[in-house]
Amino acid sequence: MDAVYTHGHHESVLRSHRWRTAENSAAYLLPHLLPHMKVLDVGSGPGTITADLAARVGHMTATEVTEDALALARAEVDGRGLDNVDFAVADVHALDYPDDTFCVVHAHQVLQHVGDPVRALREMRRVTRPTGYVAARDSDYSGFVWYPLLPALDEWMALYQKLARSNGGEPDAGRRLLSWARAAGFEDVTATSS
Repeated sequence: MDAVYTHGHHESVLRSHRWRTAENSAAYLLPHLLPHMKVLDVGSGPGTITADLAARVGHMTATEVTEDALALARAEVDGRGLDNVDFAVADVHALDYPDDTFCVVHAHQVLQHVGDPVRALREMRRVTRPTGYVAARDSDYSGFVWYPLLPALDEWMALYQKLARSNGGEPDAGRRLLSWARAAGFEDVTATSS
């Protein structure tokens, strides 16, 4: 089953995604980036992380599942005057790139929304050079806590998880990343939480 992107692209969602930067959302990756690298950003969203990464590497490719979604990243990159980014509509389950194309493949908050995260990781691995990195970070909604206890938020959480799963996603992707990576054939995995 193909997954449906539960969050959509309403302005309220985009506003919450635009605060994301490479520094606050991909800091673990930054020490590995070099100016000559070719990077693929899977699920570029509004392009804030994409543009930050592009400023650090030689070439960036940003992908999204629709042209409308990709236009958001294109606008961010253009607004920053970056000229080392191309854009492509792509399905992470079947990336249209040769094997070993990229030094780094990055996916921020993507795997929780795809129908087959193991297959997606296999594809990401396939297009990454043997000495490269696949960098994935995802939420774990069951790890969200609040106090004082608020029944309305508990109800929201239950509804969101049910909806995300009925749309083909996995809202607790964060805790599954290591096992998904192993199932996708990765051997040298560094797993962290933040």
